[in-house]
Amino acid sequence: MQPAEREISRPEFIALIAALMALNSLAIDVMLPALPAMGEALKVLHENERQYVLTSYLVGFGIAQLFFGPLSDRFGRRPPLMVGLAIYIAAAALAVIAPNFFTLLTLRFVQGVGAAATRVVGQSAVRDRFSGRAMGEVMSLIFMVFMVVPVIAPAIGQVLLFSGHWELIFLFMAGLAAVVSFWAFFRLKE
Repeated sequence: MQPAEREISRPEFIALIAALMALNSLAIDVMLPALPAMGEALKVLHENERQYVLTSYLVGFGIAQLFFGPLSDRFGRRPPLMVGLAIYIAAAALAVIAPNFFTLLTLRFVQGVGAAATRVVGQSAVRDRFSGRAMGEVMSLIFMVFMVVPVIAPAIGQVLLFSGHWELIFLFMAGLAAVVSFWAFFRLKE
């Protein structure tokens, strides 16, 4: 299947890259209200250990950036991005059925690995398309959207928690990432 032939407009490009980068911020902040419920459901003995859900994600995210950069230079932007998004979606979806805390931590690490592709490829795509002042303007707009997500994500997580169990938050992350993946697949050219 080939992506759409119509050229992506500047506003759509900015929105798409911002959405890709926001998946990372969302994965960190949307689940904060659910940490106590996750700890209770997965029988975490010490309250402070719940924060490892964030730490494992950030470790995976940080390490994988070292690999997605060279991979996107070697194979192009789209293949590593699509692989990263698939990893992110699969890890978030599987976290719903995590039988224990260690498995959840492992899946969060893997989800962070997938999210690294969105960050690296997103920034690379901007540099590929723009330079100089125009690149600075585009990155400013993208980061403006990116910075709003941590403000609203915990509220979204709390609403999801009111609507159901903590697993619903991971389904939300997987579903939103799937929507952004389809958008990127059809609209973001190499």
